[in-house]
Amino acid sequence: MIGSLRGTLLRVDGNTALIEAGGVGYEVEMPSSCLQALPQDPHEPAFVYIHHSVREDAQVLYGFTDIASRSLFRILIKVNGVGPKSALAVLSTFDVQSFIAAVLDGRAAELQRIPGVGKKTAERMIVELKDSLSKLGSGAAAAAPKAAKQNSGAFDDAVAALVVLGYRESLAVEYCKAAYSEGMSTEDLIKGALALISKSGRP
Repeated sequence: MIGSLRGTLLRVDGNTALIEAGGVGYEVEMPSSCLQALPQDPHEPAFVYIHHSVREDAQVLYGFTDIASRSLFRILIKVNGVGPKSALAVLSTFDVQSFIAAVLDGRAAELQRIPGVGKKTAERMIVELKDSLSKLGSGAAAAAPKAAKQNSGAFDDAVAALVVLGYRESLAVEYCKAAYSEGMSTEDLIKGALALISKSGRP
């Protein structure tokens, strides 16, 4: 299975990038947000994380410029009624932290901005994803810094979101602690923690 690609971006057709690596051109379907983040300089290599889908009739590569986006894509395609096309639409409409915050806050109307997502699908996303987030976040408050305990809901939700995205709970707690400042919203805390994780280069 292909987990990542590093090569030259040859062209972009719609939401498909053609990336040449080792003399082979790979067609990679990507959300528009990730396509825009690819380097346009042909001398600068393009790197994408890959979700490799193998079906009876085709093999499809889905590409993402950050690990959190790929993790969220993999979570979304497990939701009943949400396929790869809808998952790409989610990531083209929202960044990771904004989408998670909308789910945690139950903002179904906001999720209906996603092309192809109606009221029922938006509500299903909230029910299925929020349940997972709340279960994973149940033990986070005990590890929160003193200031964060006064706003433990945001801290718990941020830790849970990072765990759902595939990060170890200990790492999620560590970086949420580092990113936290008094009065932070869940969205801002997730964004801050992801930025710190990205800078650290840790998995």
